[in-house]
Amino acid sequence: MEKIAKRKAWHVLLSAVLTVSVLLSACGGGSTTTQTPDKSLSPEVTDAPEEVETLPLAGVRPVLGLTYDVDYHYDEDREAIVNSMEAELPGVDAATRTQHPELADALDKFRDTALASAKAAYQEREAALPDIMDAGDAVQALGGEVHSMIRRADAKAVSVLNYWRDYSGGAHESYGYGAANFDTASGAEITLDDLLTDEGKLTINARLGQELDALYTEIALGYMLADYLLDDYTFSLEPDGVTFWFNPYEIASYADGVLSAKLYFDRDTDMLKPDYKGQDEAWFVEIGTETPYRFASGDAFRTVEAWSVILKDYSDWYSGFGIEFDAPEDSGRWAERITLEDEETDWMAPEGRNIILDRTGYFSATFYYAHIPAGDYVLASLSMEDDGSEIIVYRADGTLAQTLNMTSPTAFTYPELPENTDDIDWSDYDSYRRALTDPYDTPLSTRFDLFGTWTGSGAYCLTADGFQLISMWDLLYITGEYVLTLNQDLTVTRRASDYWPLSMEEDFTLPAGTKVQLMAADTSQSAYFRVLESSAEFTKNVDFIFALCYNNPDEWPRTINGVEEYVIFDGLSYAG
Repeated sequence: MEKIAKRKAWHVLLSAVLTVSVLLSACGGGSTTTQTPDKSLSPEVTDAPEEVETLPLAGVRPVLGLTYDVDYHYDEDREAIVNSMEAELPGVDAATRTQHPELADALDKFRDTALASAKAAYQEREAALPDIMDAGDAVQALGGEVHSMIRRADAKAVSVLNYWRDYSGGAHESYGYGAANFDTASGAEITLDDLLTDEGKLTINARLGQELDALYTEIALGYMLADYLLDDYTFSLEPDGVTFWFNPYEIASYADGVLSAKLYFDRDTDMLKPDYKGQDEAWFVEIGTETPYRFASGDAFRTVEAWSVILKDYSDWYSGFGIEFDAPEDSGRWAERITLEDEETDWMAPEGRNIILDRTGYFSATFYYAHIPAGDYVLASLSMEDDGSEIIVYRADGTLAQTLNMTSPTAFTYPELPENTDDIDWSDYDSYRRALTDPYDTPLSTRFDLFGTWTGSGAYCLTADGFQLISMWDLLYITGEYVLTLNQDLTVTRRASDYWPLSMEEDFTLPAGTKVQLMAADTSQSAYFRVLESSAEFTKNVDFIFALCYNNPDEWPRTINGVEEYVIFDGLSYAG
C-alpha cells in the first residue's frame, strides 16, 4: 500500500536535506582519558598528585556540537512575531576539525545545505504572509524549526536524528524526522544493509510490523510495512540497538503522531549484526517531545518520554516539563490537572501513568536519557527565567537523584571565525552548545562565589548520586578573563605551576596596586590566580600561581585573613 503524503514541495526538499546522509560524516576527537567517577568533591590537598585511574574506552569519542540560527519577522502593528525559523544543526569542535578535516568539511556541507533549505522555507512563508494577513486580523504565527538530536556519538558510530516542523497556515503544522548514521572511523554512511543479517533483510518488515502492533495495540498498522524497501526506513543507530521512525501520514494518521519501534543488539541477534553494537559502558542519548527512548531493563523493555508543558494566561506565562517512565504499575507518580486563573490552556496528566511533573519556570528544556553501570537516568537541562541554568537528574524509576544549578554544556566553539569579520553574518556565531555524549566526561559550568561571583567550568561524571566534579584537582576554571586590583597589601601563597593545590611553602606579600587575574577555584574555599602587573620582583615569572584561602566561603561577608574581600579588591562583581 502506498504511503500517504501531505507535504508541500519545500517540505519534501527539507526532509530530503535532513536525510541526505552522504553529506554528513562522523567526527573524531575528544579526550583520550577520563578520571574515575568516585573521586570526592572536596579532597584534602596532598603533597603530590594522586594516581588517577583511567576508565577503559573503546576508542576516542568524536566531539559534536549544535549551532543555533534564527530568523523572525516581528509585526509592529500586531506586536507579535508572525513568522520564524529556528535551526539547530551539528558541527565538530576545533580539535576534531584538525584531526579529520575531510569529515569536518562534509559535516559543514550538511549543515550549510540544511540551513539554506530552512531559510528558503522561511522566505516562502514570508512571500505568502501578506495574503494571509490581508485575509483578516487573526493571524496564527507561521514558523518552522530544524533541531538535531545526537542519538549516538562514540568511536564506532555517529547518529544524528533531525526533527523538523513547519506551519504555513491551515489546520495544523507538519512535522517529522530524518536521520543520518555514519561510521566514525571512515565517515561512510551506515545503511540497513550494513546493520542487518541476511535473515534480517528478509524479515525486517514482518518483525517491525509485529513490534508496532505490540506497542500501538489500538491502531495495529504493522501490515502497512509489507511493501517497504530497506531504503524506505528512517532509523537512528543507538548504542544498544536501532530505532525506526514513522512520521505522520507514512503508515498512520496525523492524529496518531510519530510511531517508533526498536530492535536490540542483545535481543535480536538473528536480525542485527554485532558490528555496530556500542562498546562504551556509559552514554547519553538526547530525547525530544515526540522522541521516546526504549531501553532494556532486565528482561523487560521499557519506554521513557519527556515533554514540555506550556501554560499561559493573559498576564504571564508558565512552563513545566513532564517525564513519563514505563515502570511497574505500583510506581505511579502523578495524576492531576494543572490549572491557572484565566489560563488559555490546561493539561491533564493521564491517570495512573508513571509521570514526574515539574512546574519550574524556564525558557527552554533539553532532555537526555543516560546509561551508566549504576543504572539508567533521565536528565532535564533547563534554561531558567532568571538567566540561570539547571540540571535535574532522575533515576529511571522516577526518583530524584540531584538538582544542580549548572549550565549544560559549556561553550562549543564552531564554526571558526573567518580572518575578515567585517561583512560576516554574526547570527551564525551567536549561539552554540556542545552535545552531551559521554557521562564519564561531561563539560559543565556553574556559578561560584569566590573573588566575587563568576562562572567556572569543569569536567563532571554522572554517578548513581548525580554529577560529581572529576577534574584532577577538583577545580573549576574561570570562564573569561577578569582582572582585579589590590586596594591594600595582601599575603598570598605560591603554588606549583603544574599542580596548583600543591603549596611551595612560599608566602609573598603583594603590594597595593597589584593587578591579578582569577584562574580557578576549588569547590571548598581556595581561589587561584596569577599576577599580571606588580612592583614585586618575583612576579616577572608569569608561571607563578598563587592561592588565597577564605575564612568563611559560605557566609557573607566573605573574609580573607579576617578582612572582607570587597575591601581588599577593586573590581569585584556580584550577582544580584
